[in-house]
Amino acid sequence: IEVSDKRRVLAAWKETVRSTNKALALVASELGLLRMDILWSGALLVPVIVVCATVAAKERDDAELVGWLALAALLHRYSGASETALDQDLRACRNRDPVGALLSNLRQIRGTLSARPEDFSGRLNDRSSLLAAYIACRHSKARDLLSGSKINLQDSIDRHHILPRAQFTREQRAGADTIANIAFITNENNKAIGANAPEVYLRAIKKEVLDSQCIPATQELWFIDQAEEFWRQRRELLANAFNGFVVESMPSRRAAR
Repeated sequence: IEVSDKRRVLAAWKETVRSTNKALALVASELGLLRMDILWSGALLVPVIVVCATVAAKERDDAELVGWLALAALLHRYSGASETALDQDLRACRNRDPVGALLSNLRQIRGTLSARPEDFSGRLNDRSSLLAAYIACRHSKARDLLSGSKINLQDSIDRHHILPRAQFTREQRAGADTIANIAFITNENNKAIGANAPEVYLRAIKKEVLDSQCIPATQELWFIDQAEEFWRQRRELLANAFNGFVVESMPSRRAAR
């Protein structure tokens, strides 16, 4: 390899590292997302990295960029033919309005870019829906169920089953692993709640804390035999909160309207 070629490669690599760090810092700042394992696909960050590399900070709207990332996750943008989708989005990043072009690509999946309750009906291994649920709770100013402290997604945060799996029959337990049954709380408090009956431990939590995690406050729903209705109502709350986040992130766009 020629010395000049080597220098170009090294320079490009350094710029990639810098832009990646910018993208990670942007996501951490806008979403409090300090753990990246919840991002279901590393491809989600690629357009963010490219825009960070090509658009100056003073000309870039970070909130809009994260709003696009949230919608891309919600709509499973890079599932299936991910290379084709990524190629389309990389071309969009070269547009004079990269976020607008990226949103146009998403409208090929769904014309109206708004969350629906059924978007939160996936299982716990559906990381795209899990990220969307976290963003919905984040928009509602998520607080820990026991301590009431602000939640950021870091190493000490667990995915807590609101209606504990152990309360279900063996045949029903797989159904409890639904996104609509997951809240985000500290590992210590998750262990403290354990398999306590939901109608008992939820009663001790303030309504504003329940609201912050999009948990229905109707006590009649806090029973295992009401699980399906509880989850149905929580999906609606998550969808509404997610859409609130998108509108707040990009108020001048038509997304989530």
